[in-house]
Amino acid sequence: MIVDAHVHLLPERVRADPSVAMADPWFAACHASPRAVLGSPEGLLDAMDEDGIDRAVCFTWPFADARLCAEANDWLAATVRRHPRRLIGFATVQPADPGAAAEALRGARLGLRGLGELNADAQGWSLDDLTALGDLVSASVDADLPWTLHCSEPVGHQYPGKGTATPDRVARLAEAHPELRLIAAHLGGGLPFYAHMPEVAAMLRRNVWVDTAAAPFLYADSAWRAVVDLCGADRVLLGTDWPLVRLARYRSALATLSETERTGVAGGTAAGLLDA
Repeated sequence: MIVDAHVHLLPERVRADPSVAMADPWFAACHASPRAVLGSPEGLLDAMDEDGIDRAVCFTWPFADARLCAEANDWLAATVRRHPRRLIGFATVQPADPGAAAEALRGARLGLRGLGELNADAQGWSLDDLTALGDLVSASVDADLPWTLHCSEPVGHQYPGKGTATPDRVARLAEAHPELRLIAAHLGGGLPFYAHMPEVAAMLRRNVWVDTAAAPFLYADSAWRAVVDLCGADRVLLGTDWPLVRLARYRSALATLSETERTGVAGGTAAGLLDA
């Protein structure tokens, strides 16, 4: 089974009138290119069929407006209910909003299976404000909702969407809340490479996973071999960041792994983590 653990869909209202979302600065920056595609369920399912993907973990967008997050959650939950054998939905919440914990629990009642893709820079909250995040963390743990967290590497080239959720900040959040399951997107901004340090390796084996979303834009294929050697294939989830990238861009990187490792990264790890 192949599971794409990181794709983005947008409600019909946003796709029909992008100005609704373009008022969000982060969304506007990431979709400024005339080639930008707004993902639809139909487009995703067609791509999954073409690429041989069995299931996909779907996010909408980390909107700064809590009301737009709630609207997106309603839409995504309805979409997942129409395709329960193919799609898994994660709720988006605004952690800076006082109602974030309640919205996370409402998402769980709607059938959404986690929170994501949460983005501190896009939404104006801080990974370092551990007290402010406490209620949302507690609600997530109680409802068994893992987080997919947007992460960025502290070095390298600049691009729309690069932020400040760097490995040091992600590690502090994971250490402060060991009961919270974290999926650190975009190879955790390079967090796995610090697993040469025993305490980081232990943290990554305890409550942190990484996904490979947008990895072809950021890392050489050799990064996959290094991450699996340091953390284990059972801590790595294949994620494409569709509609930004298709699965074909990941084939050469997957080829650097053994057959057993590929089986885990391409779907087994996600299936176990999300009981899919």
